[in-house]
Amino acid sequence: MNEWIEASIKLANSPGYLDKLSVIYEMQVNPTRILPPEAIKALKEVYVKKDDKELIRLLITHPEVFPVKDSYIGFIRLKPSAIDENPITVKRIAERLYSLGFDKMIEEATRPKETNRQLGNAFKKWLSKLDYNFVDKEEMLASDRGICVLNGSDKTLRSFATLELECKLQKGIDLVMKKDKKYIIGEAKFLTTPGGEQNGGFTDAETFVTEPSGNAKRIGLVDGFVWLESLSGLHDKIKKSDAEIMSALLLKDFINSF
Repeated sequence: MNEWIEASIKLANSPGYLDKLSVIYEMQVNPTRILPPEAIKALKEVYVKKDDKELIRLLITHPEVFPVKDSYIGFIRLKPSAIDENPITVKRIAERLYSLGFDKMIEEATRPKETNRQLGNAFKKWLSKLDYNFVDKEEMLASDRGICVLNGSDKTLRSFATLELECKLQKGIDLVMKKDKKYIIGEAKFLTTPGGEQNGGFTDAETFVTEPSGNAKRIGLVDGFVWLESLSGLHDKIKKSDAEIMSALLLKDFINSF
């Protein structure tokens, strides 16, 4: 087992892990979303009439949350004409809406945005507060002493790593750092709930780290449930990995040792 994986397991299974992690991945209290009074009035009218098509049509015209989770809503939002073309699906979704009752339907349509959907830039926001020198492309290339971090979007970082460091990347990355003359690139993930794609989060990080590096060291910065010893199957796999994957809380220690 890689020493950084071992250290991450120890850290995550020790008291205070979540308190420390909250400095990076801050949980915000989100306000209730707003539906204009005229929208609620229009929804009430079609709800009472049991106008299935118009009810769904009105609900998807607002950027608020759809009141019920249904895998077909995304398609309907992109192609509203599907409401007229798929009566069985429309009937099924409408029945779910009626079963809520009108007040509950509006409550669900205006519930606050889920916090875990706001975490995409949390790592970079935290990184920007650290005592490192943040630079542009030219400054990064010219630097040969100390530690500097490349400014820019995931796409900008990917472009630099591809063109300057000869790293073949399939997607954007979260970190391009240089210590003296050595480069580090990294991906950051906060995995919140076991199951589905989240369970593949560690595997994705492992794939990223073990792909051909080009002229940079690759690291994975993973936090969340994956480090828990209680997840026997996933945990056994993690303990066998020699990839340099670690909690973001250990980034400073890694950089100091690099």
